Amino acid sequence: MSRRPSGDQGTITILVVGFAVILLLLVAVVVDVSAVVLARRGAASAADGAAIAAAQQLDQSALYANGLGSAIPLSPEQVQGAVAAYEAQAALTQPGLRLAPSLDETSTTASVVARRRLQLPFAAWFGLGEVTVTAVASARAPLVAP
Repeated sequence: MSRRPSGDQGTITILVVGFAVILLLLVAVVVDVSAVVLARRGAASAADGAAIAAAQQLDQSALYANGLGSAIPLSPEQVQGAVAAYEAQAALTQPGLRLAPSLDETSTTASVVARRRLQLPFAAWFGLGEVTVTAVASARAPLVAP
């Protein structure tokens, strides 16, 4: 009967512990990346919804003064108010979300930039605790001839 060398005892334990550490690091990376992807999708959804809400804010004074051209004129004040209302509602489920509206030079297309600061669950252990995700959306009210 042969005897094991005494220096090999416990080597499998070190290997198992090493693999467990690698597995835990992989799980942490997957969780953090998933949090970023979901926050990005949420910000994009909020930007889309806010842009659609903003594109429905008709500027009646411009319409009465200039008539209806090739597009529906939008009111900057009403666009700002619609996006602020949308931001207040969306922030209930997406903390840290900020929406910034803008109009093109003809005031017919509304654009919304959504930014969300996100605290990552595991990256804080490595000094990368917070990231900002950004999404942009634009909308224009369609003008359909009768």
